[in-house]
Amino acid sequence: MTDHACPCGSGKKFQSCCNLFLSGQGYPNTAENLMRSRYCAYAMGNLAYLRKTWHPDTCPDLRQEDLETQWTRLEVIKSKAGLKRSVVEFKAWYSENEQEHVIHEVSLFKLYKKKWVYLEALPGWPEEGRT
Repeated sequence: MTDHACPCGSGKKFQSCCNLFLSGQGYPNTAENLMRSRYCAYAMGNLAYLRKTWHPDTCPDLRQEDLETQWTRLEVIKSKAGLKRSVVEFKAWYSENEQEHVIHEVSLFKLYKKKWVYLEALPGWPEEGRT
């Protein structure tokens, strides 16, 4: 897997992209990179990474069996970086019963102990000045 394209859709090789974060060699320095690496963690069933990158106030009680979805591709629509909060809008496709489905989400990320973490899904793109 390491010499293949990264599942996050960056166009980079997995080894020099999200694998750096999933393996613990580094930590994403932007919310968008965190979101991309979390997509890879979902696609690869990396429960420990998902827990590590989820804000403790909103992290559900995930189990390995919750990560059996067959994720097929990711598209980052837009992102807005802030100093303490950032927003990333994306579409993630998955396959179920031989049909393709998509999740469209606007995600809120927050700095927690000087690292970006996923906080929650938003109902839509926030108004200017509210991130």
